Amino acid sequence: MITKENKNNFLIKSLIHLIALFFILGCKAVGPDYEGSPEMDVPDNWNNQLNNEFVEDSDYQKQWWTLLDDPVLNDLISRASVDNLDAKIALTRVEEARANFRIVDATRFPEIDAVGDASRKSSSKSAAGDKNTDNYTSIGLDLSWEIDLFGYVRRSIEAADAQYQATVESYRDVMVILYAEIAKNYIALRTSQKRLQFALENVKSQRETLKIVNARFKAELVSEIDALQSEQNLAAAESYVPLFHADIDELMNSLAVLLGKNPGSLNEELRGNKGIPQVSEKTVVELPREILRQRPDIRRAERRLAQETAEVGIATAEEYPRFNLNGTFGYDARGSDSQFSSNSRYWSFGPNFRWNIFDAGATQAGIEVADARLEEARVNYEKKVITAFEEVENALKSYKEEKQRNTSLTASVKAAKKVNKITVARYTSGLIDFQEVQDAERVIFFQEDELAKSDGNLVQFIIQLYKAMGGGWDATEIPVQDISDEDT
Repeated sequence: MITKENKNNFLIKSLIHLIALFFILGCKAVGPDYEGSPEMDVPDNWNNQLNNEFVEDSDYQKQWWTLLDDPVLNDLISRASVDNLDAKIALTRVEEARANFRIVDATRFPEIDAVGDASRKSSSKSAAGDKNTDNYTSIGLDLSWEIDLFGYVRRSIEAADAQYQATVESYRDVMVILYAEIAKNYIALRTSQKRLQFALENVKSQRETLKIVNARFKAELVSEIDALQSEQNLAAAESYVPLFHADIDELMNSLAVLLGKNPGSLNEELRGNKGIPQVSEKTVVELPREILRQRPDIRRAERRLAQETAEVGIATAEEYPRFNLNGTFGYDARGSDSQFSSNSRYWSFGPNFRWNIFDAGATQAGIEVADARLEEARVNYEKKVITAFEEVENALKSYKEEKQRNTSLTASVKAAKKVNKITVARYTSGLIDFQEVQDAERVIFFQEDELAKSDGNLVQFIIQLYKAMGGGWDATEIPVQDISDEDT
């Protein structure tokens, strides 16, 4: 004899077996599995080799700016890492992506809703012949759980996780760019201050020369043309000074904005010629293979590739049926019936499915769209890698050539100062005309100005090198809980 209890046990066992079967069959999600970034032709070393002063040590990559040994620069970067507005925007995107991952990840679990209703109803005496008033109450639970037979949910979680990790890399990329921009603007500021110093020294020299020329003109030893030319040289030298002042103010404003402050707020602490920091002998040059692991934009491109791979699986899963387990349990009571009595109880439980049989090719077109985006992500990854190698090679080459140029300019300035000193003495003695003095003073100012720019360029190319290698982000902690593959 089949009892009510046996029927219930049979139903429960059947559901358990059905769920187990779904999980067994659902181990393999449709669509391609992500197998890592594409194989790239990575050179063993760089074409532009530098001197032995450049060493490999990844620890220096973490805070490369400290190798310049400038406390002011260190302080600016430390403050910017907290106050920069672009960094704050990037961080909110990380938090948004992390929250989105949690939303998608929650689809692995059943969704349970509490439902309820209460009403009081009175019938029409004219229509029903009697006027009755009833109370109605209902309370219960609704359950829905998608059985991920073909991997739609799993692929969605994979895509959301990869998107989250890509935003983390975007944040790190913002920090790499930020540190480089602060350093570049700071070095440009110190370079302009050095050039202003040389311009002021040139003005002072021109004034001394004008005194000598005027004295010789009054003594009728030279013609008036010498005095006019000397005045012209002084005015020309003075015309450079406002340009440098404007450049200095603009750079200080840029640094203030990078620190999330109003323009002009850093003027007092940045005024004064502190000198251009020197390139450290501990400069780090990573090998090409390390760049793939170090540069955040490459890491982001790799995560986008993983995301688009999962998106193909999501699109493919639309071709297959999607199964759900639905359940309802609750109590309905009318009139004087007890709300929670066995007579008021209701329940239902069972699976359902949805399968798109015909959509005029829309699902297949969706797969083709996902495939195209996956191919775009793959090509974009390869482009990022090649571009990174190019930027490192260019920075190495630029530094190498500027180093040679700087050596020549240093020697040129030293010689020009000697020539100028001798020329002024010979002119005072009446041995040469004023044209030679004019030429000598023009050369020394030009050479000193070029040397100041070259000193700045040497550091700028090192900054460019560290930026190209993706240096700096190891020191940046993401102030949100990280999500690992194990968590998903």
